[in-house]
Amino acid sequence: MTQMVDKKQNVLLIEDSPQVSGELQKVLKDLSSDFSMEYVDQKRGLERIEKGGLDLILMDLPVKDGLDAFLKVMAGSSRVPVVVLSGEEQETTAVEAMKHGATDYILKRSIDEKGLVQSIRHAIQLKRTEDQLKDVTTRLNAATERLEQMANKDMLTELLNRNGLEAALQNEFNRAQRGGWQLCAILVDCDDFDRINSTMGHAVGDVVLKEIAVRLRETLRPTDHIARLGGDEFLVLLPDTRFAEGMLVAEKVRLAVAENPLRLASETIRVTSSLGVMALPYEFSSIEEMISLARLAVRESKMLGKNRVSSGEKHKSLGADKEILTELTERLRRGDCFRAVSMPVFLLAEEKVVGHEILSRGPAGAFEMPDDLFRVSVEYNLLTIVDLRCLKTCLAHTLDPKFDKDVTFHVNLFPSTIIDTPIERLLTLFPDNGKSANYCIEISEQQFIGDPAYLRTHVQALRDQGIKVAIDDVGFGRSSLESLIILEPDIVKIDRKYVSGISEDLVKARNLERLVRVVNALGSELVAEGIENKEELRILVEMGVIYGQGWYWGKPA
Repeated sequence: MTQMVDKKQNVLLIEDSPQVSGELQKVLKDLSSDFSMEYVDQKRGLERIEKGGLDLILMDLPVKDGLDAFLKVMAGSSRVPVVVLSGEEQETTAVEAMKHGATDYILKRSIDEKGLVQSIRHAIQLKRTEDQLKDVTTRLNAATERLEQMANKDMLTELLNRNGLEAALQNEFNRAQRGGWQLCAILVDCDDFDRINSTMGHAVGDVVLKEIAVRLRETLRPTDHIARLGGDEFLVLLPDTRFAEGMLVAEKVRLAVAENPLRLASETIRVTSSLGVMALPYEFSSIEEMISLARLAVRESKMLGKNRVSSGEKHKSLGADKEILTELTERLRRGDCFRAVSMPVFLLAEEKVVGHEILSRGPAGAFEMPDDLFRVSVEYNLLTIVDLRCLKTCLAHTLDPKFDKDVTFHVNLFPSTIIDTPIERLLTLFPDNGKSANYCIEISEQQFIGDPAYLRTHVQALRDQGIKVAIDDVGFGRSSLESLIILEPDIVKIDRKYVSGISEDLVKARNLERLVRVVNALGSELVAEGIENKEELRILVEMGVIYGQGWYWGKPA
């Protein structure tokens, strides 16, 4: 067996005196075969340090500005230990260097051959021990964090479990009592969920539960607490929320859960939920008490036909808030409650604005954001009329003088609106029938139902009139490639969930790179959504993504 040879330790000597350098090199060579010493003067010290491959730096402190020279070496040496050499007149500076990170200092007059070697070995070993301790500490902290997550998180959905909810509840009660705020809780119970488990298996049931968890996160505020109590029950804690607001939030949650069928490999599943809402009193005593009261409200929702929101008292059920929803739907019909905001589209390599996506907003309050606005529009059979009025609002916004008229304006439409509205009528909503500017209609891939071929004629009619068509929210869904091939869009927009985090997740970055290659092969222009930082921008440019948008440049305004 071949005997392993220990690697020599690379020592860099920063010394302006060739004589001193020669003497020190001779000492190390004569007394130990463990070291390999390089010699550079002060001017070339930092340049050599940048190349790396060093185990220790032995630095002679300059007579003038010695501490400043040492600090520059420390800044450039990262994790490499530094031992300083000094004359007697510089011993004070050497002590200061120790305070700023030097491992040791040696007075030149007291250098002896054996002591020098021991000092170097001690410094290298000390640094190794420190690095090992840091590594152990990092792994210990990571393990502690994982244990805390296991103690407070539901492993399937990554929501809070009962322990996590207990802690969140106690914190929110303390804050509410100090600030005089109100707290609301919503219990979400999936309707007929046992049927999914019994007919399709628990693995499919788990997939459905994870999707419901995603929809809850996307619907609620970052400050709200969401927990899975077990089975198909979820509890939402709403800080600083009045009861009436909680009822409307619960309605948003109900619509979000039931909004789109879940498409599995062999069939489509539609899930609904029954919800119970309660305002939490300051004299609240236990989480079990809260859950029991909320279950009474859920039971009322079940008895009234499921897929609805109740408070446990019929006079407080959502029916009592019908006036609010009636007023909302009337405003939606009148079309006097919409406004538009814009989000720029950039040429990524130059960070130059080449377009604007014009986004609609509903009336201020619970249904202001598009997802919530369109869910309630679907519920009350107002989707097409609301969608067209939002389109008209967005198109009017494109005439604002602040916009460069040479850019492309992106507006959004539901597939159902495109099908229901004759193209000739649709074009009348565009300024000068769409001829006076560059317009692009974005159709969300997530809103396709079944075979996207039913849209092909309408999409081609829009393109014949000079309006570009984009498929939005494209990811790795089962229908994505099919829709791209059939509809031949001018532009493909990659959903933000596949872009955000690529700088930290190599698997996500590789998957995105594959998708980019597919889209480029189809000949469509590519826009990446959800860019949040400089590193994500750099990676996208390296992948060959030409256009993008995201909060890195600011929120819609």
